[in-house]
Amino acid sequence: MADLDLHFQALEDCASAARKVARELADVVSTYPAKSTDSSIFGKLTGSSGLAGVIDEVEGMVDGELGHAKSKLEGVERALDKVRDNVRTANQASGAAA
Repeated sequence: MADLDLHFQALEDCASAARKVARELADVVSTYPAKSTDSSIFGKLTGSSGLAGVIDEVEGMVDGELGHAKSKLEGVERALDKVRDNVRTANQASGAAA
């Protein structure tokens, strides 16, 4: 039954890794979107306000994508925990070691 322990440990390790990355992404997500870009940072560049607007759009898209990634990683963690719990429950019901 040592092989089963190894598989449970693999599930736990994967869930732990997903949890860790989701927390790290949460830290990054909290910084997006940045405050509105001031077009004056581009000096006298023609179209600087348009460029600043595009930067703000990119910031918004990055915010959305990071949020989706964080959500998916949290889902992976929950799913792996559920798989581990279901396998243990099935093993117990069949009389196998959990």
